Amino acid sequence: MYIIDWFRGLFNLHDGTLPLDAYVGTVTGEVFYKELAIQSCLNLIANTISRCEFLTYEKGKEVKNDNYYILNIEPNQNKSSSKFWRDVIRKLMYDNECLVIQQNNMFYVAESFDVFKFAFKENIYKNIIVENYNLKNVYTESQVFHFELYNDKIKTVIDGLYDSYSKLIKVSSTGYIRGKSKKGKLGVPANYPQTKQAQEDLEKLLNERFKKFFEAEGDALIPLTNGLTYDEIGENKVQSSSIEGRHIRAFIDDIFDFTAIGFQISPALLKGNVADTGKAVNDLLTFCINPLAKVLNDEINRKLYGRKLYLERTYCKLDTTRVKVVELKDIANALDILTRIGAYSVDDSLRALGMEPLNTEWSKARWMTKNYSPIEKMAKGEG
Repeated sequence: MYIIDWFRGLFNLHDGTLPLDAYVGTVTGEVFYKELAIQSCLNLIANTISRCEFLTYEKGKEVKNDNYYILNIEPNQNKSSSKFWRDVIRKLMYDNECLVIQQNNMFYVAESFDVFKFAFKENIYKNIIVENYNLKNVYTESQVFHFELYNDKIKTVIDGLYDSYSKLIKVSSTGYIRGKSKKGKLGVPANYPQTKQAQEDLEKLLNERFKKFFEAEGDALIPLTNGLTYDEIGENKVQSSSIEGRHIRAFIDDIFDFTAIGFQISPALLKGNVADTGKAVNDLLTFCINPLAKVLNDEINRKLYGRKLYLERTYCKLDTTRVKVVELKDIANALDILTRIGAYSVDDSLRALGMEPLNTEWSKARWMTKNYSPIEKMAKGEG
């Protein structure tokens, strides 16, 4: 390879422009900020769902039956409910859908499956793989829980956004490092040897030694032979235009912000900012957890219970009200009001506090203070 060929190789032969990508290098895979942001969102959502409780009802009365145990304690012989629902959430968020099959009164998350959809009859599920085991059974829509979220995968949108930001972070990091070191130009004499060994030495110098030299933090030295010269240029210019570390952090914060918005999470809550945490948690429940709970509720009720039982008020409900940690002094007044107007029984108040209900006749009864009277009696002056 001749010197002229090497210089030509720096440029695109078609339009003579410098291929900048060759110098920026491969960006994706070198930084993991996107994956950290996604994992943080998934962990936050999964942790929140794991704190919720599936309440089961029979004819309008809360009971703890087999369904309650399966949904809240042991979905299958190998996983606790916490691990099981974490797997469901992660699958749902990553793939936009999650398939759960029921086998021997136990629930299992499918790693992959093929679905054949129809308009006027039940969909069919085949080639289902659970824990690396390929099931030969064919399932119909009514035999599985098929949880689905949005029309588009949120991860695909985040990937597209990150493609641009990863380049900014990489170039910024490179500029930050180069801004602190000395740079210059390489002089190649006209009588530079044209032997194969000399050309190999030049390629090694450019591809290996100079790469380490440019990436070194601070000043660096490099030995030169065969009349090659190196001169520093534009040091002050490079230093003044380099992007400081705090600007790189701003790019990373942007990735976390956009990822959090994609998952309907408050960016402040994702990054652990403690200011106004109460409002951030309320927003998390309102815009992220409660809609997700409805997806789970609807699918489980229509498949596990069905129309007849549901209309008879036999169903399950994922209770998200117990996610927030509350202090007794913060809700004491509210519990008092709810009890004296008959909205809460003693057992209801105990549950709200995370305590075991008494399950006695009087603790289940509802009470009302004498300060309240029917409006008809008040109108007649009898109140």
